[in-house]
Amino acid sequence: MIGEAIWLFVELLALFVGVSFVLNLLRRRMGDTRLKALMGATPLVAALRGIAVGFITPFCTYSAIPVLVAFRQAGVTAAGYVAFVVAAPVLDPILFGALLIIVGWKAALLYLGVTFAAALGLALVAEKVGLERFMKPLPTLAGGSQTAETEAWQGWGSEWRPALQASGRLLRTMVPLLVVGVGIGLAITALLPAETAARVPILAGDAAIPAAAAVGTLFYVNTEIFIPIADALRSAGIGIGAIVALTISGAGFNIPEFVILGRLAGKGVLAAFGAYVFAVAAVGGLLAQLLVT
Repeated sequence: MIGEAIWLFVELLALFVGVSFVLNLLRRRMGDTRLKALMGATPLVAALRGIAVGFITPFCTYSAIPVLVAFRQAGVTAAGYVAFVVAAPVLDPILFGALLIIVGWKAALLYLGVTFAAALGLALVAEKVGLERFMKPLPTLAGGSQTAETEAWQGWGSEWRPALQASGRLLRTMVPLLVVGVGIGLAITALLPAETAARVPILAGDAAIPAAAAVGTLFYVNTEIFIPIADALRSAGIGIGAIVALTISGAGFNIPEFVILGRLAGKGVLAAFGAYVFAVAAVGGLLAQLLVT
């Protein structure tokens, strides 16, 4: 257990720093004005491009945090960064492939359609209500600038060191939360492993779909953890609707990731986001149960 915790923590640190480092270099090379323009001027375009970026970079919320910070620093609209954060963990090509094998192509395509529509819808609503005013200020990175356009580009050989230093400063603001998040995730996984989750009686009852949507929020679900859970559920005779609901809620929002996002968003935003993911998971599961089985 301790070895797993150390390995997962090191893996997340490396991924966090690596993503942040690459983004810092790209922001310096492109400039925030160009990055903001590339993400789209209108809410709809920004949301669609945010979803596209999330699909090709299938990060969990931990590793998506540097991207979220970079987008906000660059002035990307709320529609763009919300679409990315929602899409990145759930619109995972590997996760979609696993669903194809476990629950079949109809349920997998339904999952893809529901999560795409949910990401797009939430992004447009976030833009409409002016989400940015409900977000917390970005971390203050001592010695670093919040903009990528204060000085002219100096070349890759000169830029890599400041980019790495900026990544380290961002990491220092997040390390305590990463420790707490990883600790919660591993504790839950240890207390409720995949085999145990598959035998939860309520997942086989009339309330299986909302129960699965609720249970999914307990897990830190990346692809490696989800596949044995879904496979065990399917082998135990759990319905397709419950599996789809569990997948959406587990990948889209869970307690460990709630801790990390709490550094950037207020409690009201997090509560609304959690309720939204639960509703989407329940609806997606119900549609799968009705239309596929």
